[in-house]
Amino acid sequence: MPQELTVRRILGDQPFAEIGRPVWAVTDERHGCVIAAGDLGHVMWRGSGHWLAHRIGVYEAGTLRPRHVVASRYPVCAIEPHPELPLVAVGTGRYDGSWDFQGQLLLLHLDTGRVTNLLSKSRQVRHLRWLEDGRLAMLLSPEDKDGGFGKGFELAVGVEDWLSAPAGLVDPDAVRHPMVESGLLYDPQVEDTLARLTDGRWRRRAEVRDLAVLADGSVLATGRHTDLERWSPSGGLSWALPGVGEGSVQVEAAPDGESAWVTYRGYRRDDATGRQVDRATTVRRISTADGGAMDSVDMPSPPALCATDEGWLALRPRGRDAHAALLLAPTHQPAGHLDLAPSRSNSPALRVRRSTRLLYVDGPGPDGDSPWVNAIDPPGAHGPATVRALFPLRWDPESALQPWYGPAVELADTLVHAGRSYERGATYAKAREGTYVVSRRLPGGEARWVHRTDKPLADLDGDEGKLYVVYLTGEVETLDTATGEVRARHTLRAHGHPVTPVSAAYRADQQRLVVGTVDGRILDCSVPDRQGGADTGRVGRANGTGPGDRTAPGSR
Repeated sequence: MPQELTVRRILGDQPFAEIGRPVWAVTDERHGCVIAAGDLGHVMWRGSGHWLAHRIGVYEAGTLRPRHVVASRYPVCAIEPHPELPLVAVGTGRYDGSWDFQGQLLLLHLDTGRVTNLLSKSRQVRHLRWLEDGRLAMLLSPEDKDGGFGKGFELAVGVEDWLSAPAGLVDPDAVRHPMVESGLLYDPQVEDTLARLTDGRWRRRAEVRDLAVLADGSVLATGRHTDLERWSPSGGLSWALPGVGEGSVQVEAAPDGESAWVTYRGYRRDDATGRQVDRATTVRRISTADGGAMDSVDMPSPPALCATDEGWLALRPRGRDAHAALLLAPTHQPAGHLDLAPSRSNSPALRVRRSTRLLYVDGPGPDGDSPWVNAIDPPGAHGPATVRALFPLRWDPESALQPWYGPAVELADTLVHAGRSYERGATYAKAREGTYVVSRRLPGGEARWVHRTDKPLADLDGDEGKLYVVYLTGEVETLDTATGEVRARHTLRAHGHPVTPVSAAYRADQQRLVVGTVDGRILDCSVPDRQGGADTGRVGRANGTGPGDRTAPGSR
C-alpha cells in the first residue's frame, strides 16, 4: 500500500520537544550526549494499545538531535550515567493512589538504545548513584504506603559486566536497610538547563488542540501554553499570545481569514477583585494580522461552537444549566437567540468542517433518549431561527455498536463523522472499543459505508476525493470518500521518531495536511491531489528513518 504523505517541515520544532514537560536533564560528556526526561501529559486513549505519557530522550551533545527516545510506563525519578560505560541508569516509579508503590529500574544503552529493566519486582526507584567499586546504589520505595511516602531504603548491587546485565537482576526484598529521607525526585533547575543548552531557544510547549489553515498558507493553532499563535506561509512564527489558565481550545477562522473565534479552558485571576474567573465561558474574536482582540462574548456556561463555511456561528450550551444559544452572523454581530437544551454528554461536541449548515448533536431526539443530529436554520426571510432534527446519531438501531460523536466534514449531500465506538461483549474483557468513521446521506442520514478500527482517534478531515483519519498512534489512514476503502497508510515521524497526533486540518487547494502533536509541534505535510499528481516521493529527513523509538520493558 503506497505512502503518499510527506512531512515538509515541522512548525514549533525545538530540541527536547520529544520529552514534553521536562523533569530531568543530565549531560554525559564522556559519551557526547544529553539524557533528558519528561512528561507529555494526559491523552484520552480509547482503543487498542496504551498511552505511555513519560519519555526518556538521548540527544547528541553538539546538535541536540534525538539519538533515542524511550517511552516509560512510570514517571522518571532519577538519572545516573555510568562513569565509563555507554550506559545510563534511570529510576522510575509512582504511588498508585491506593496501596502500592510501582516502578522500574531501567538500564539504557546510549549507543544502541537497548533498555533492560533490572528489577524483579515493581518498586519506585527514587535515587541512583554509581559507587567507586562499580556497584549501583539505589534508594527504593517501600512495598506499600505503610512504609512511608517520603522515605526509602538503600540497596547496592554489582555485576561482572554491566553491558550484559540481565533483566530482573535486582530483588528489592533481598536486603532491608534503615529507611532514609528520599528528597526531591526531580531537578528543580531543569528548565534553566534546557534553556542554557539551547542558548535560550527552548520554551515550554504542549498539546496543539486545534488548527486552522488560512487561504494565504498561514496556520493558526491553539494549545495548553498559548491563547493563539500564527505561523506564516514561510514557516516562521508571526505572533503568539501567551496562554492564561489552561490555554485555548477551539479556533474557528472567519471565511475572509482576517479574524478567528477562540474558546478557552481554565481560570484567570481578575485584576480588580483578585478572584478566579472561569475563562471557558468567554469566546473571543482575534485578529489574524497581529493577534489583537476584536470582540468578546460572555456566556452563562462554557459553550460549544458550531460554524458554517459562510461564517455563521452558534454558541450553544454545553453545561447542565439551560440557557439560550447565541447566533452570530457572518458580520460577527449577534443575530438572535435560540432556546436549546443543555448537552448531557461529556463527549467532545460534533465538530463539522466546511459545513453549509449549523449542525450539532444532542438528545433526546424524536425517537426517545438517543442523541440526534440537528440543524439550526439561521434567521432570514423565512423568519426567526429554528431547529430541525435530521436523523439519529446511531445509524443502525439493530447493531450493538454504541457511537459517540467527534470530528466531521460535510461534503456534497454527505456528512462524514467519526468518533469513539463501543460494542458490548459477552464479558467486559470481550467488549470492543475503538473508532468508527461513517458516511451518511444528507438530509436523511442513511449510511453509505462504515469504517471501523481498534485504533484510537485523534482527528478527521478531507474532501470529496479523500478522507484523512489521524490516530493517536501516529498512523494516518487515507480513505476513499465514495467507498470508505483504505487507499493508503502512513506513520508520522519527526526526526525519525514517532509522534502522537492530537489534531489535524486539511486544505485541499494547498494540498496540505497539518497535524498538531501532543508535544506542541505541528507537522506540515504535503499530500497528493485527488488525481494523484502531487509529490509522492521519498520522505525527507524530518520524516525519515532514524534510531527507532523503544518502549521500556513491561510497559505494554
